[in-house]
This record gives sequence, structure tokens and C-alpha cells, in this order.
Amino acid sequence: MGKNEIRLRRHRMSSGRIAHHRNYGDIMARLERDMKLKRVTQFFTYILVIIILLLLLIAFILIRRWEKYPVPKEKPSTAYVVDDGKIPRG
Repeated sequence: MGKNEIRLRRHRMSSGRIAHHRNYGDIMARLERDMKLKRVTQFFTYILVIIILLLLLIAFILIRRWEKYPVPKEKPSTAYVVDDGKIPRG
């Protein structure tokens, strides 16, 4: 047998091949449902990636601003004791 005869023989309609096309409407409905689910999943994935990138950008900006303008440290309040060298006698 030649190549063309083998190819035609493989694609010949049989009862099994016909059965694949009987529920075409169900297959198309399932395909539409799967495509919708895939689009919704992709949409939420893209939104999640955008939110993560925005949070990283905001964190980067805040860290740079914090390093550029450090918060001045308050000097600790200390009580000065004046000692004139005299020991009080009680």
C-alpha cells in the first residue's frame, strides 16, 4: 500500500469516529465553559500580579524616602546633677 492509501484508511469513518461527533453540542458547551474559566483565571492572575508589583513599587518608594529623610532621633532627656564637691552631712 502506498502512503495515500494508508492515510485514507486511517481517516476512514468508522462507528467509533462517528460516535465522537454525535455529542458535538455537548463538547462545544464544555469547551465554552472551559474557555470562560480560563479567561477568568487569567484575569485574576493578571490583577494579582499587578497588585503585587504596585505594592513592591510603593514599598520601594517609601524605603527610599525613609533613607533620604531619616527621622531625627530625640535626644534622651538626662537630669544633670550639680555637684559642687561638698558632701552633705546629715
